[in-house]
Amino acid sequence: MKKILCMIFATVFLLLVSGCVISTNESESVVLPPCRIGTSGIQATFGDKYTFESALAEADVVARIEVGNWIAEDTNLYKTYYEARVLQCFKGEIPENFTLLQEGCSVGTMKNYPLFISGNELLVFLNEATEIEYESPYWIIGSFTTLLDVSYDESGARYYVDRYGILGESINIPSNYVHEENVSSEVLSVVVASDPIVSEMQYSYPYIFSEADIVTLLENK
Repeated sequence: MKKILCMIFATVFLLLVSGCVISTNESESVVLPPCRIGTSGIQATFGDKYTFESALAEADVVARIEVGNWIAEDTNLYKTYYEARVLQCFKGEIPENFTLLQEGCSVGTMKNYPLFISGNELLVFLNEATEIEYESPYWIIGSFTTLLDVSYDESGARYYVDRYGILGESINIPSNYVHEENVSSEVLSVVVASDPIVSEMQYSYPYIFSEADIVTLLENK
């Protein structure tokens, strides 16, 4: 009996240990940037402000993506590099897995534009970068001005959320779900839950669009 009990305890112990190792390995597989907000601020220098129409016309690629692991940063050029994956491509051609460039790094970031982390889901307007050593590099043409966060309500319906109110003001969609409290509260709570730094930024989120409306607009261009 003692031998049987010892075998049972040993088996349980091994299962618990293996479970901890898997959990630890999964945790270690996520590589985060050194910080989310740089030690100093940097100024954005843009030409004409992008509208939804002009961003769509200029971008090589428009896609819904998921940000992956942090790769590296260039503190001289104030750039950060990430693994990224295309979830849905609306314009152009791009490898499913590519390198995403973001303006900003641990030395300096733009105001209210923290560095991405693995798991961020975004709608972005991209152009291919040149003279970059990383595989399939793409940069966001308008930086934070052509960026929409992707979120969900409790039923799983997808929404596109403008944290700044810059791109959204030029999107010709009559239904703005920020005015529907039951929808907006669910969608914004998912945004905060998926990336805790959002609550620190105090974004206004003046525009929330349904997936159906955004996709229809993109497909009709």
